[in-house]
Amino acid sequence: MIAALKLLSDVPWTLEIAGVVAPDMRRCRDFLKDPRVSVTGWLARDKLAARMAAAEVFVFPSRAEGSARVVFEALAAGCYVITTLNAGSIVEDGVHGRLIPPGDPDQLAAAIRDAAAKRRGLAEIARRNAALVREKYRQRDYGDKLVALYEDLLISKRPGEAA
Repeated sequence: MIAALKLLSDVPWTLEIAGVVAPDMRRCRDFLKDPRVSVTGWLARDKLAARMAAAEVFVFPSRAEGSARVVFEALAAGCYVITTLNAGSIVEDGVHGRLIPPGDPDQLAAAIRDAAAKRRGLAEIARRNAALVREKYRQRDYGDKLVALYEDLLISKRPGEAA
C-alpha cells in the first residue's frame, strides 16, 4: 500500500486506517506522519460501518485470506472495492471494483488511479455492490445455503443409494 501510494503523486488521495498499527511498524513512521493518512484506532462495528459508508473506495491488498469478511462489509456499505484474488471475496474485476495481483504496487496504484479517474461512475457501482450483498449475502442466506449443502451431502451418502 505504501509503495503504491508513493506512486500516486498525480492523484489526490487520503487513507484512513481503521484499527491499531502495531508498534513494530516503525519503518512506516514517516508514511503515517503524512497528513493524508489517518489512523482511527479500534472502532466499534457501528462506527466502522459508518466510516465505510462514508468512503468511496475500500482498498484491501491482501496477500492471503480465507474469505475476508471486511470485503463483504465494504461491499455492503456501498464501497467500490480494490482487492486481490487472495482476499477470497466475490469481487469481480470491473464489476464490483478491481482485482489486482498481491504484492504489486504498480497494479495497486493503477487501480487507485483508475478509480480516481472515474469517480462519477463509482456511485452506481457502489449502489449495486450494496444491493448485491443485501439480496444474496446476508447471514441468513449463508445459513440456508449451508443447510441445503449438508442435506444434499446426506442424501447422496445414504447406504444402499447410488451417489
